[in-house]
Formats: sequence, structure tokens, C-alpha cells
Amino acid sequence: MGTVRLVAINFGGIGDEILFLPALASIRAAHRHWHLTLVLEPRSASVRQITDLIDETIEFDIKKRPLHTSDLCHLLSLLREGAFDVAISSGSSPLVSALLFLSGIPTRVGYDSGGLARLLLTAAVPLVRDQYAGFMYHDLVRGLGIAGQPRLPEASVGAESLERMRRLLAEGPATAGGAEGGRARRVLIHPGTSRLALEKGIVKTWSADAWASLVAMLAGAPGILPVLAGGPDDRQTVSEIACRCAGLRLLQAAGRTASLADLAALISLCDLIVCVDSAPMHLAVALGKPLVALFGPTDERRLLPADPRFLALRAGQTPGEALSRPSRPAPGVRVPPETVYQAVLDQLRRG
Repeated sequence: MGTVRLVAINFGGIGDEILFLPALASIRAAHRHWHLTLVLEPRSASVRQITDLIDETIEFDIKKRPLHTSDLCHLLSLLREGAFDVAISSGSSPLVSALLFLSGIPTRVGYDSGGLARLLLTAAVPLVRDQYAGFMYHDLVRGLGIAGQPRLPEASVGAESLERMRRLLAEGPATAGGAEGGRARRVLIHPGTSRLALEKGIVKTWSADAWASLVAMLAGAPGILPVLAGGPDDRQTVSEIACRCAGLRLLQAAGRTASLADLAALISLCDLIVCVDSAPMHLAVALGKPLVALFGPTDERRLLPADPRFLALRAGQTPGEALSRPSRPAPGVRVPPETVYQAVLDQLRRG
């Protein structure tokens, strides 16, 4: 008998792919010799830089507009040509079960989205949304007969990226005015703007003024070195922050992480990251890095695991308070910079 070929379909951004890693990890642990193929969007293909769980990827632009019937037929042909034995999909639409059925793949696992799913899938798994999304995705492996509790996402850091980021951080001061004269504690600031989220009307950002105020507080604190990073979608925000913080003790790393692997290395070398609900947040969780995440309209209970290393803040909360979520959260982050600054200090002490 040949190697079992499994195809996992998980559309979304980098964060969604990171949240899917616990499911892939359990499949790999249970079936070490299976060949795992991941179908994802082109914007998320770089996830392979931070994990060795995936043998192959297939890129398909599900966000293409207009998305024609011919496009879906092309996806169907890719699934058929792959000669897969097992398929698992995170899609909750009833059409997912139809797609998997038409692919001819013998074992088909997905969420129980209704009667069609129960008819066309070989295993329809209950969809429990009210939990950490990484664990929600992991529920799918029960359809493969895999038991056990999920672990948090785990990411790896490449040696070349690690060395590049070490050289970058070496440009900053070795110390930052601490009484002990030890190494400056590096606080990574990453605005994490998502162009696609903004296009959908999901505003998860914090204002440049607020970021600049936080950077100024951190730059003035003994023993702390703020490190400013950002991706292509952050250029305008990062530029505004840098202008407002001219002359402050700040290491500029924006535009110097050429890949997801570089960003993972930079996060791993810093002591803490401050970000919004974004791919860097999920990457920090996968690296086990302490963080302070700022939330606006999205639900932190589904996007951050319950772990003291990962602190979520939203409007109306001060560090140490229980997180209460309004029924209609306002767009954007409304947390005062002073609250975030205090949370950073608390997390650094705790760490």
C-alpha cells in the first residue's frame, strides 16, 4: 500500500493558517508517514517558512472577484488530480461538502453545516465557534479518529533569519539606562494593519498618535528599547509614528523583515510584542512570546488562548481587570496609551 495522501483546505490569511497548525500537528503525530498537502490562498503561502508540518501547498485565490464557476471547476480539478485519499476542510459553508464529494476523495471530513454535510461527508464534525479558533479547527481531526487535547500553534525560526535579525537588533544600544546595566528589554511595536480587513470594513487598527504616545513612554522608561516593525500595509502608519518619535531612543526595523521567517525571528529575539489582532499576534502565540494585544471589534476569546503570557486589552479595561466584551464593540482600538504602557510593564515583570 502506498503513502496516504491527505489534503487540508483552509482559506484565510496568515493568522488563519497559524491557527490551523494544531490540527496539522495532531494529524502528523498520529500518521507520521502521510503526505500532507495544504490548499490555501496565495497571500498565505509563506506559512511554510515557519513550519515543517506541510509537504506541499496548492494556492487558490478564493477571494478573487468575480469568482467564476470556471474557477471552482479548476479547484475541483486540482483536488481530483492530486489523487488524495483523505480531505479535511475548515470551511463552514454547505457548499464545502458538495465540493469534497465531487472531488471523489474517499474520506471527507468537514463541519456539520446541515443535512447536506451529513449526507456528503464521511465525517461531519460539530462546529463549536465559542472557543479559541485553534481548538475549533482542531476539532476536525476527530473526524479522522484522532483523540487527545490540542496544543497551541507552534512555529519554528530559521537560522538564517535569526542571524539577520540579530544583526539588526545589534544596531540598537546594548543597554537602555537600566539600573543593573543589563541588556535592554526589547519591546516590539507592530501596528499590524490589514488591507483586506479594512476593505471588509473590519477596523482593527490603533491610531498613529496612540502608537507614538506608547513608543514615547517606552523610550523614556529605563531598561526598555522600543523596536518599531511593520509590513507593507503598515507603511503609512509606521511613517507617521517615526515622524512623531524623531529623536527618541527607538530601533527602526520596519521594512527590514523581508519574509515571514524574518518576522518570526525578530519576534523571537524580542522580549514582548505589542500589536493588534493580526498575523503578528498569532505568530507571537506560536512562538510562545509574551504579548499585549489590542482589540476593537473582534472577539479576543476566540483569537487568543487563555494563557497569562498573552494579554488582551480593549476599551474600558485596565491591566488586571477581567475582560468584559461589549455587545456592540466600536470599530478600531480605543485603549488609552497609558493603559497599554502599564500592561507592558506588568507583562515584562511577569515574564
